[in-house]
Amino acid sequence: MLKYTAKKLRVILLDRDGVINQEPGPILTPEQFVMIPKSAAAVARLNAKGWQCFVITNQAAFARGDLSETVFQTITAKMGSELEKSGAHIDGQYYCPHHPDWKNGQRRKEPKPCACRKPGTLLLEQAAAEHGFSAAESVLIGDSIGDFAAAAKWGTCSIGVRTGHAGQDGKASAEPDYWKADLWDAVEFLLENSS
Repeated sequence: MLKYTAKKLRVILLDRDGVINQEPGPILTPEQFVMIPKSAAAVARLNAKGWQCFVITNQAAFARGDLSETVFQTITAKMGSELEKSGAHIDGQYYCPHHPDWKNGQRRKEPKPCACRKPGTLLLEQAAAEHGFSAAESVLIGDSIGDFAAAAKWGTCSIGVRTGHAGQDGKASAEPDYWKADLWDAVEFLLENSS
């Protein structure tokens, strides 16, 4: 049984790269944004259930100087149109443009962590505050240790998917509450375990 009260679940927090789309490396152009099979259909099932879906993503390519706001918005628009093809949508997106070792394309002399880069919880807190939900009413689906650590720190349940990093990024020590093959399987699991 899930670690949350199934009746309470109403928000799904999704990492982007490696969960919704393939992650060959940083996504720097719309052409590099390729959906993982059945991920759009999985989001459509969440939408049909009436659960809100928010993307929570680290985008360090901004800090490295490899990504501009304009290109990022174009990539986001492509994600939106790919989701629409399956009758799916996300209700919002929160992203961290920082990296502890980089700023404006320059390597920092001293690392400077921020609160919004997962495993920081600021983006989760911001989404919750702006949309009126709590950690107890949400589940985070991710592919990296940062995702699982952020979920644990914030107090929400996490599901790891074996697409993307599959928890092998080696940045910290954290495990999800559950492992599933991909976003489709994670959604199937949530739907089977909720009222």
